[in-house]
Amino acid sequence: YKMTVMLQSGLDIKPVITHRFHYTEFEKGFEVMISGQSGKVILDWKEK
Repeated sequence: YKMTVMLQSGLDIKPVITHRFHYTEFEKGFEVMISGQSGKVILDWKEK
């Protein structure tokens, strides 16, 4: 709930997002997260 309120009030989280992967590539996303060489990793649920 608090994150929703912060986003609706205009908080820009784009600077902390370093990687985006389609949800079918979740394994790559987890590899990047585990490596410690990323900020936030996003899994995109939109169809390709």
